[in-house]
Amino acid sequence: MATTSCDVAIVGAGLGGCFLALLLGRRGRHVVVVEQGPSVPSAGADFLKPPGLRVLARHGLADLVERHGLRRDVIRYYHDGDPIRECRFPDGGFLIRPYRELVELIYTSCAMEGVEFRFDATIEDITIGDGRVEELALSNGDRLRAGVVIGADGTKSAIRQALDIEQRTMPYERLLMRVATVPLSASIAQLNRLYFSSEGWLAYLYPINRDQARVFVGLPPEDDKEIFQDGIPALIDELKKFVTESSDAFNSLQPATWQRIKVSSLRVGAYHKGNAALLGSAAFACHPMTGMGMSYTLYDAEILADVICAAGGDEELLDRLLYARYEPRRHAHRELIDYGDALAATFRDRAAYLAAFRADLHIYGEAAAPAEPPMLQPT
Repeated sequence: MATTSCDVAIVGAGLGGCFLALLLGRRGRHVVVVEQGPSVPSAGADFLKPPGLRVLARHGLADLVERHGLRRDVIRYYHDGDPIRECRFPDGGFLIRPYRELVELIYTSCAMEGVEFRFDATIEDITIGDGRVEELALSNGDRLRAGVVIGADGTKSAIRQALDIEQRTMPYERLLMRVATVPLSASIAQLNRLYFSSEGWLAYLYPINRDQARVFVGLPPEDDKEIFQDGIPALIDELKKFVTESSDAFNSLQPATWQRIKVSSLRVGAYHKGNAALLGSAAFACHPMTGMGMSYTLYDAEILADVICAAGGDEELLDRLLYARYEPRRHAHRELIDYGDALAATFRDRAAYLAAFRADLHIYGEAAAPAEPPMLQPT
């Protein structure tokens, strides 16, 4: 029943939590990361778009994450089997790296900076006093007291709930998602292809390494039971109606294991309260069609690291800096969430989807984002 005091406690060892921990550890902060699972999470996106890659490059991590990743520079979009546009990424394109591998790389770097990790540890109780988080009680009986607390613990964030921050979740009820990992076929190795149908289906096929690929299928909820409970041959028959240049992958779909994914957007009323702040999907969640969630989270972690270090333990200054530097991120997140909503609402209609598609958000993220965040000087 030990009590540990630290500079920063981060709840959640996903990409955002681990990256923030690394940045703070490099600057000499005592950081403790609490993760409810036995290791770093495995569920997450496999894509890093140019904004996220630039963040990693600023901190000397680009070569590390790219070493066994796949660079791609084109995504081709289809509707009812016909190609309707290509999205081309300049300057080296984007990176595909399985989410767990990416997080494990950052986690390993954290260990070299003295960051402590507590796995298999859930938050049993959160003590709030005078508008700040005073203590975290863990499931093993240990307690954490931290100058700053970061909730990087997902859409059901315990930190957000303890702070009583308003949230609004909108499930994408007309589109259920399934994903499988399958052997890599020639067509998938050649090009990332995203297919839509006017019947409300989608399929995205892309490689994750030199031997394997991911296949995402989105379908109306009324079709899900028939397809995934009554047999995969029906799935292949449906895909043949609108997937036209990836038929060499069909044979690998029948033996595949299909996992169901819940997809929803999340908006919250504030990103911080007192000495606590939210990060990643504890703060916002958008439709995966945008492909930008991880890149935005890396940039957000960079801002939080600067703010925490600049505040230097002064809680009043921390509050002011979070309002000035971090709360404005809600505008960029809101724009991305709205964009994801528009894509999800229009992909059945070719003309409407093309009208909603924004290459600036798809490739660069927010058009107004600076190449580098303005640095804050410690007081």
